[in-house]
Amino acid sequence: MPVYTPTLKARIAIITTVLAAVFGTGIILIALYDAHSDLHDALEGQQDSVVKLTANQLDTAMNDRIQLLSHQADRLGGLMAQAHGAHAAAMRQRALQALSDAIPVPAAFNALLVADQHGNVLSDQGAGAEVRDRDYFREATRTLAPVVSPPIRSRTSGQMGVLVSVPVLSPQRSFLGLVGGWLDLSSANFLVDILHNRLGTTGYYCLVSAGREPVYVRHPDPAQARQPARPVGDTCGEDDSPAPLEFLTPARPVIARHLMSTTGWELVALLPAREAYAPLRQMQQRFLGMAGVAMAGVALLIWLAVRRQLTPLSRLHRVVLASANDLSAFERLPTRQQRDEIGDLTRAFIKLMRDVRERRQALDRSERRLRAVTDTLPSLLAFVDTDARYVFNNLAYERVFGLKPEELRGKPMREVLGEARFAHVRPYLERALAGSAVIFETEDEVPVYHCMETSLRPEWSADGSEVVGVHVHVQDITQRKLETQRLARMSRTDHLTQLLNRSAFEGQLHAAMARSREQGTLMALLYLDMDRFKAVNDIHGHAAGDLLLQDFAQRVRRCVRDSDTVARLGGDEFAVVLEDLPQAGAARRVAQAILQAMDAPFRFEGVHADVDVSIGVALYRGGAAQEHELMRLADVLLYRAKGAGRGRYEIGPPELADAPSAQPAGPPAAQ
Repeated sequence: MPVYTPTLKARIAIITTVLAAVFGTGIILIALYDAHSDLHDALEGQQDSVVKLTANQLDTAMNDRIQLLSHQADRLGGLMAQAHGAHAAAMRQRALQALSDAIPVPAAFNALLVADQHGNVLSDQGAGAEVRDRDYFREATRTLAPVVSPPIRSRTSGQMGVLVSVPVLSPQRSFLGLVGGWLDLSSANFLVDILHNRLGTTGYYCLVSAGREPVYVRHPDPAQARQPARPVGDTCGEDDSPAPLEFLTPARPVIARHLMSTTGWELVALLPAREAYAPLRQMQQRFLGMAGVAMAGVALLIWLAVRRQLTPLSRLHRVVLASANDLSAFERLPTRQQRDEIGDLTRAFIKLMRDVRERRQALDRSERRLRAVTDTLPSLLAFVDTDARYVFNNLAYERVFGLKPEELRGKPMREVLGEARFAHVRPYLERALAGSAVIFETEDEVPVYHCMETSLRPEWSADGSEVVGVHVHVQDITQRKLETQRLARMSRTDHLTQLLNRSAFEGQLHAAMARSREQGTLMALLYLDMDRFKAVNDIHGHAAGDLLLQDFAQRVRRCVRDSDTVARLGGDEFAVVLEDLPQAGAARRVAQAILQAMDAPFRFEGVHADVDVSIGVALYRGGAAQEHELMRLADVLLYRAKGAGRGRYEIGPPELADAPSAQPAGPPAAQ
């Protein structure tokens, strides 16, 4: 019985149809994978924004309550200092009453308490307890800073909750006790209300405490509340393992996390996969249906197309493919062609390839001349097309990226530069592709500082209607940049003390007063003048005077914060700008610290100098005063201090000072 062998046309049709089906299926799967990835990224980004906003709201609410307790802790220091001996219980009761009068319950907390330095607690719930062994009490005693406890059981009410505690300190910064606010996890408050916020229909939040043994502070499942949680990457107890074909049958929930800055707790938001990817599942069903119909139509069209005579077309096809690497391949075609469409196409192709070969030869000659010039330049020169792929580049690229010019041709900039560098260049490249010339600088500190200047110039089409590419010019301007920075530093720095000079100081003072006006914060300007400096210069010479000024500047610098401004105005005159002061007493303490720092004699190169300093302290909290008025006030206060006996400071104006404006030099306790 004869065996039927399909014809070549049938075999081609069958193979082509199968390949088209496989290729189409691959495209469909890739499209579905990309759709799943895009939807996942969008959902994750949206959920990240939502959980960050919710966490910020929790941080704001927690911080407001910490600030409320901190304010009361500062006011109750006097009462708590008396909470010992026979008066301990009465003083704690008075402190608790003052706390209850100032803080609304239950608007801010569900309960309030006061503890003395021994851990004896008095609560407004009418019960007392001893909490010296509590972790939050020990932490507050050790750090002298506010502490938010993990969920604990109250020893006064027996309920589970969170305690916000703030230490009460004496003026000498010793621990007198603490004031606390109780957030009952079974009552209404901002921590409990978080579970009322829903993500979509089935999504929810959970809140995980910090520390070595984290627990769920809040969880929608009451059985999970206050149960152990994962210290890293908690998923609210849900399984987040992916399905074998996650992009077709998604099973992983969309999870976003954000740490609270006030407590270190982690807020976790979870949206189940069923709800998150419901639109994708519907789209997949419609897409697969339409793809099946399209594949059937494509298979039919392929079958009809291959039934035609393919011999001349196949020969032309082979020559066309070969012409990609051999511009003379068209010479293998017959000289006489059929008088049909394929013959006309073949003749047109032969004519076109002759023209392309001639143009390519001329282009190669032009490019060799261009490369002979550009390869001698140290700068990086290149041309990229509208897809950000290299069309031309000079030899300098080989030194920088280790790739030969011919290896770079056709590669995307993203692949050559790397993701980080391309992300920095991309906005400028988009502007250049939009038609604007762009120049920008790129600085890098690793392994050593260097700065590159990049120029992007668009190339327009012949008719000027569109941009067809961008010329890239990159040159090293590190030395020029370093010299500019050096000159800028020299123009702002006093060469002797390395402090800011008068010009830079005036700019800093102007900015500090502007911030004080905008934020309503207290700041201070200190004018310092060395007493008996002229005598050192006259007796020991100017070299000794310079060493004295340098030592004096270092002592002043050690008396202030790193964020404060210290400048030398000229001669033996110095100035200090203190910003964001809690009260005028902070400026007094700095002035007193400077006076005490100058008590020790100055010793250098065998010279002993006993030099005092007079200080004028001008306070400022917004208002219409300008910097020259504040400087004049500081100057007046300085000379008032010098007239009162030197080695002193004067502070004003009186309405901003929290004590008499004139203070003698003496120990901090005297103030």
